[in-house]
Amino acid sequence: MRTLNPAIKFVTLLGVTFVLAFRYEPALNLAVFFLCMAALLCSRVKLKTLGILLVPILLAAVGMFFTGYRFSADASMPVAAADFIVSDSKVWNGIAQASRVLAYAGVGFLFTLTTDRILMVKSFEKQFRLPQVWAYGLLAAWGIFPQAVQEYKRTRAAFRARGISVFPVSPALLKPLLVKSVRWSEELAIAMESKGFSGEEERTEYLEVRVRLRDWIFLAGCVALTILF
Repeated sequence: MRTLNPAIKFVTLLGVTFVLAFRYEPALNLAVFFLCMAALLCSRVKLKTLGILLVPILLAAVGMFFTGYRFSADASMPVAAADFIVSDSKVWNGIAQASRVLAYAGVGFLFTLTTDRILMVKSFEKQFRLPQVWAYGLLAAWGIFPQAVQEYKRTRAAFRARGISVFPVSPALLKPLLVKSVRWSEELAIAMESKGFSGEEERTEYLEVRVRLRDWIFLAGCVALTILF
């Protein structure tokens, strides 16, 4: 999964989500979820990271199950024995809602955890004709983000040293961060202009992101399996 073209992977998984949106089949949703989990494990995603991410998803799935069970079209009280028949029942409706949460989460994790952000931007620029200015902006924002996190921590530590208690999203913490972000963006823009970076000039690429045969096979295979399941 890590070697696939990010643009083709994005289009493929987006197509899968659209197909799932128009299919009300828990078996298909669960199949997609387990296939995504298998692909993540084959891509050597850390089990700890995957487990932490799955905790809120599983809680949301449980909540959706009880929501679908309680507010089904034929909801009735008290609970009858017929309600626990899997097919054509409130249980079936709850499983359908819960499995859809799992399927969408699995598809999202499959893209985010197996895609390099730098390659993704370069792929979008090459395959989707993303303007170079936008591509540079995304790469610059990701480069500034670690500095913003460190600045936030330093500002919060400074307030603690002075004995001032502030909320995590307090304006007192966010204002210095906003000022620093504007200053960093201006310095970065000046540096890029001084080095000849422009959104209009044609240039060679150190790393070319191409669409290969395996990308088309992945696209065709995923869409075909989802439609024919």
